[in-house]
Amino acid sequence: MSFRFQRVLHLAGSITLAMSLQSIAAEPPVPTPQSTTHYQDVIRPILMETCSECHSPGDDEDPVRFLRSTTPDEVAQQRGIWASVAEQLRNRTMPPADSTQPSEEQRVETADWIQRHLVATACDAGPYAGSPVARRLNRDQYTYAIKDLTGAEFDFVQKLPADGSGGEGFDNNGETLFLPPILMERYLELAQQIIDEVIVTDPLETIYVIESKANDQQPITFIPIASNESRPTSSIALQPMQTATITLTIPTEDDFGLSIKAIHTDDESQNLNLSIDGLAVSTLAIKKIDTAGDNGTNAHWTRVHLARGVHQIGLSVPAESAAMQIPWVRIKQDTGDKNERHRRERITKKIFAPAGDSLDQDHVTAARKTVKAFARKAWRRPITDNELAQLMALYDRGVARGEPMAQAIKLPMKAILVSPKFLFVVEKDAVDSGIHRVTDLELATRLSLFLWHSLPDDELLSLAADNKLHHRPTLHQQIRRLLADDRSERFAKAFSGQWLGTVAVGRTVIPDTNHFKPVYTTDLVLDLRRQVAETMSHMLKQNRPLTDWIDCDYAVVNKRLAKHYEMTTVPKSNDRFEVVALADTPQDQTRAGALGMGAVHMLTSYSRRTSPVLRGGWVLETMFGVHLPAPPPDAGALPGGEKESRKETVRQRLQSHRDNPTCAACHDLIDPIGFALENFDVLGRWRDKEGKLKIDALGKLPSGQEFTGPAELRKVLLDRQDNFLQQIARRMLGYALGRSLEDADQCTVTQLTKRLRDKDAKIHELIIGIVESVPFQNRQK
Repeated sequence: MSFRFQRVLHLAGSITLAMSLQSIAAEPPVPTPQSTTHYQDVIRPILMETCSECHSPGDDEDPVRFLRSTTPDEVAQQRGIWASVAEQLRNRTMPPADSTQPSEEQRVETADWIQRHLVATACDAGPYAGSPVARRLNRDQYTYAIKDLTGAEFDFVQKLPADGSGGEGFDNNGETLFLPPILMERYLELAQQIIDEVIVTDPLETIYVIESKANDQQPITFIPIASNESRPTSSIALQPMQTATITLTIPTEDDFGLSIKAIHTDDESQNLNLSIDGLAVSTLAIKKIDTAGDNGTNAHWTRVHLARGVHQIGLSVPAESAAMQIPWVRIKQDTGDKNERHRRERITKKIFAPAGDSLDQDHVTAARKTVKAFARKAWRRPITDNELAQLMALYDRGVARGEPMAQAIKLPMKAILVSPKFLFVVEKDAVDSGIHRVTDLELATRLSLFLWHSLPDDELLSLAADNKLHHRPTLHQQIRRLLADDRSERFAKAFSGQWLGTVAVGRTVIPDTNHFKPVYTTDLVLDLRRQVAETMSHMLKQNRPLTDWIDCDYAVVNKRLAKHYEMTTVPKSNDRFEVVALADTPQDQTRAGALGMGAVHMLTSYSRRTSPVLRGGWVLETMFGVHLPAPPPDAGALPGGEKESRKETVRQRLQSHRDNPTCAACHDLIDPIGFALENFDVLGRWRDKEGKLKIDALGKLPSGQEFTGPAELRKVLLDRQDNFLQQIARRMLGYALGRSLEDADQCTVTQLTKRLRDKDAKIHELIIGIVESVPFQNRQK
């Protein structure tokens, strides 16, 4: 569940926060005889006193027999149960209210010991790979895959539903990426649209004349003739209330021009009705034409839009009009803007590039080479001879209908795009149980989806097909290449926005726009959201420490955002974001790291006011991985309305919660962090006053540690960076794997955290560590 949907914190859940803040800077301890003694002398007696009434070690019918664990080793062997015990203690859901309760100190100490012990022993059970479920490409991955596959850009936001998040909070989680029937229908429609767009065919142009054998008593129909044939003049006149029809097949939805030659001898202008598929489209006014010496150039023209498929065009004379002859009708596909058509033709040329010289000599060979190359890239592997034969059978079907090569090839190309081999990421299970290395082709797909949000390119596929990708030097070289490519910006945008939650800003998180006029604009909110992605992209390109999210000496902004923040240095462009060194001024020094970003301030505010609770909770939960329980039903809201808010600051109004002993413990831990950020308003602007009242940005933790404002808060958080590194390692691992992490994944998270500590927290080290990890390179059966 994202932070936005659990914005109000459980004010009775102080156990979680106390434990987290006390241990947030500590490294997982290695089990020692002293820890064994501590468990037996301190932890187990607490649990026996408060839990044995329901969970007696001697009760064989009790399904939760955690008290039978007499040593830390036995605790580690029942990881799932003991993790639940710690969670229940933190959330105060156990022991039951009518049972003996541990003291506050005992709750903290017990839950703390369990968590530390489980982390410290995470690798004792050996490596764990997990087994990702087959999942479809999410909306963004599908969009980028189509772009990389065809060279054309499409916007599918309105045509594909948004994907829900799961697991570690990302929308690429396989457990949420199923395929309902209605979505399959949408993929079929999109495949048609995509292929029609990227494969340009010669514009359709056909001339129709009335069938020569027609007479006044038969239904009158038009038949096509070759463009170089003479246009015979039929003696048949279309009588009032009579209709002549043209039946035609449109291969590609488009606009078409209709030129209609119509003749009558009445002095007055006469009407001719045009219909498509039985529906009236327009009425044409036909003037008298002197046919003597007519060269056929006088014709009436109109434009119609026709979808792909079979259509019937009707021409009818209304009852009040005179009879008229219609020697011919010409239907011509609109070629549209020349520049746009040339752009599409360049894309088509790129798609047909694998055909080489055969394109002008042997259409079957050209089609075969083109289809094979397209399928290889779309399906992320070489295709088999049988698969190619099936696709070419679709091409042959079009040729048999008389379609030209460029039209006939569309059907197999569409089939490639609607195949599960394109839409889904499916990996083959090994025959035997245990951990098995994924194939190099599967590794290539995992790597490209992780860092490019898209398909492997030719270089990655070729290395994988030759079984060279998994070799460590080659893999490292490819990671560096993928990160240096502009396509890595997709990863930067997707990961940072979803991890921090700022993807919701301007979408589901919207301030009161009337209240903040004229400052709040669409451009501003887009800039705020983009700043997060641009910062992540800069960190990737420069291999920056991940701790830059906590504190750094720069900000990534454009002109509009720098002015909004009142920064010393203002870039020249609104379109381009720049890395700006922070000056030693109060305005600049507030803008370091995530805590200086307006998108974070907006995310952690209500529509009209800031919230220290939301902001403090966001820091603990999002940046440090503290699990915050939901609020109790009677938690209440801040007292007072608009008038009261002018008399007291948010901090002063929160005091009523802090004075309540039930609420105080949590507020004393969460609020100080939020208080340090109170100088930022809802839109992220700096302010010294809330209305006319001076803001107090002093925060004081229960330990007695004090800090004022964001700069001092950043130093406090930086001193506790180990938990931050563990949190971001966990989140990025879950993103890379596209699945929920399990308790058994804690070993990998611990190893990644240690790697970051040893490697100056550089972001490339985390990415390399993830790609080299057991769960990324293997799957488990």
